[in-house]
Amino acid sequence: MSAGDLLAFRAGGERFAVPLDRVREAARPRRITPLPGAPPWWNGVALIRGEALGIVDVAAAVGLPPSPPRSSPLVVVLHGCDHALLVDAIDGVEPPPAGPVAPPPPGRGALRGVVAEESGFLSLLDVDRLGVRGEK
Repeated sequence: MSAGDLLAFRAGGERFAVPLDRVREAARPRRITPLPGAPPWWNGVALIRGEALGIVDVAAAVGLPPSPPRSSPLVVVLHGCDHALLVDAIDGVEPPPAGPVAPPPPGRGALRGVVAEESGFLSLLDVDRLGVRGEK
């Protein structure tokens, strides 16, 4: 691993990544408790290692259909955030993109940019904006 590496994962049928140095761990909380009246991208709250964290549905936060409920949800816990990211699967650690980073599509404020890949696109998440200020 080197500086600038990313943790790549899937949510809502698309690929996303966050800086690896912002990732604390991946976890499977026993339960996510819904929050009445919360925006659709706030999936609820979960206890992870005794810490209550808000759970942000990555798919819903970027304008995709919300993730369906799961019996064994997978989350990415971040350093310096009061929330974790609900994801479908983790692809692994990847080097920074070699190609240019394009601006995100309109209405996707939680993204820093998008990189074209052979098999599609990799969306780079802005973890400081995702969920904290309610931006989509």
